[in-house]
Amino acid sequence: MHSTLKSMLLGTAVGDALGVPVEFHSRTSLREKPVTGMRGYGSHNQPPGTFSDDTSLTLCLAESLTRGFDLQDQARQFLKWLQEDYWTARGDLFDIGFSTDSALTAISRGVPPEESGANEENSNGNGSLMRISPLLFHLHSKPAKERFHLTRIASGVTHAHIRSVAGCYYYLEFLRELYDGPHSLNLPCSACFP
Repeated sequence: MHSTLKSMLLGTAVGDALGVPVEFHSRTSLREKPVTGMRGYGSHNQPPGTFSDDTSLTLCLAESLTRGFDLQDQARQFLKWLQEDYWTARGDLFDIGFSTDSALTAISRGVPPEESGANEENSNGNGSLMRISPLLFHLHSKPAKERFHLTRIASGVTHAHIRSVAGCYYYLEFLRELYDGPHSLNLPCSACFP
């Protein structure tokens, strides 16, 4: 499991670094100039290989989970990232989503993490989805009801809307099946990895 976790975290950082320079680019522009290697100085004016808040918050969650599932600790890790540039690629926080910013600001003002994430229609983005993958290793062998409950709580720190929670849950369920092997999806490997 340890090497799988390391591989997942490395893949997250590399994929994120590939995407940072072209964040918000249109599909048309990406078809015309696809990403085929590390670029720099695009959307966020960062050097090649720089990962974003997506990876930073993934690493914060992974570190927190090494101490068990503790929502207060997760919130502390996220605040450390926001206030001290913790787990940033170059010691500089350069990107944060609106819902994440609002939730972490609320936590810094004393709102408990169980209540900090917005659940309005316009706050159901992917900010919790992008960081949730390390939770797989904590909930892998738990019953489905408990997996959903823990996913809802972890997502809800910043994104409590049911669409965000459901997206995280289904993503983790898919990762769980992949972790168990392509056979568990009842698909031939070529269907998973064409």
